[in-house]
Amino acid sequence: MRHRWAAAIFGMIFLQFPAHAQTTDQQIWTSVLVSGPVSDDSRLLVWFDGHARFSDDMGGLGVSILRPGLGWKMNDNLSLWGGYARVTSDSGRGDLEEYRFWQQATYSLPGMFAGKSSGRTRLEQRWREAGDDTGWRLRQSLRWTKTLEETPISLVLWNETFVAFNEADWGQADGYDQNRAFAGLGFRLTDRSQLELGYLHNHIRRSGPDASNHNLAVSLSVRP
Repeated sequence: MRHRWAAAIFGMIFLQFPAHAQTTDQQIWTSVLVSGPVSDDSRLLVWFDGHARFSDDMGGLGVSILRPGLGWKMNDNLSLWGGYARVTSDSGRGDLEEYRFWQQATYSLPGMFAGKSSGRTRLEQRWREAGDDTGWRLRQSLRWTKTLEETPISLVLWNETFVAFNEADWGQADGYDQNRAFAGLGFRLTDRSQLELGYLHNHIRRSGPDASNHNLAVSLSVRP
C-alpha cells in the first residue's frame, strides 16, 4: 500500500507536462490558511484561505483569492467542507472576476517512508460575468510530510491536478486543466502555526502554447 501511494504522489508530479511549446514565467505565490475546529472539542470547522500571486517575472499582482468556508469533522480521518471563493485576475485589460462555490473532503492516507500522507478532493462550480455557463472542475491533491528528528523542520511534497468536466462559454475547456507540484520545507512556528517555503511548478493547459510557471511559494497555516 505504501509503495502505491508513493507512486501516485511522485508519478502525478510529472504526469501532465507535455513536450510541445510552452511559455514560462517566474512568480511568487503567497498564501495564508486558517483551518480547524471552532473550539478544541467541537466538530464544527472553519476555513479561510487568502492568496496573492505575483506574476510577469514577479513584477505585479496577477491573482488574488479569498476563500471562506465551513466544515464538519466526520471522524479523525475525514472532514467535509463547503464554501465560496472570489478570484481576481489581471487579464492585461483590467481585472477579471471569477466566482466559485466549492465542496471538498480532506482525509488521512496510509503513511509512507516514515512520513504522513493526506489527500484533498475538491469540486468547484465556477462562473464569470463574461458568460452564462457554470464550469465544473475537480481538483485532486495528495500531500506527504516528514518531520526531521528533534527539529521543528519538516520535508513537504504535494501535488494537485485539475480536471474540468465541461466547456463554458467564458473560456473553460473540458479535460485536463493544470497541475501544481511543490517541494519544500515546513517550519513549525508554534503548536498551532507553520510556515512553508519551497518551489512550485505550475503547468497550465492553454489553447495556444501551454504555460510552465516556476514559482517561489510561501504559505502560513494557522489552526484556530
